[in-house]
Amino acid sequence: MGKEFKQGLFGCCGNCKNCCCSFCCPCITVGKTAEKVGDGFVVWCLFGCVLPVIAPIFMRNKVRQKNDIDGSLLGDILAGWCCTCCAVSQFSSEVGVYMER
Repeated sequence: MGKEFKQGLFGCCGNCKNCCCSFCCPCITVGKTAEKVGDGFVVWCLFGCVLPVIAPIFMRNKVRQKNDIDGSLLGDILAGWCCTCCAVSQFSSEVGVYMER
């Protein structure tokens, strides 16, 4: 049995830096998340720039599978398509991209 995301989809305001970066420059946040899960920053950042809705769908799915979080590809698609910036904030929070110090 899996677990849930630490932050809900609409709980993006809990970390101000994460929230601002996810909404103002989501491609950078996708790239930083990729680094945290062992992929390349540049590739994912460019992917996020070229396909700004598709990259978060794939990254959310990757983070969810890597951390054994319950859900489905359909849920990732809906979150990525309908609430792109919130989804970016959610999965970047999960891997601790912008940790408060």
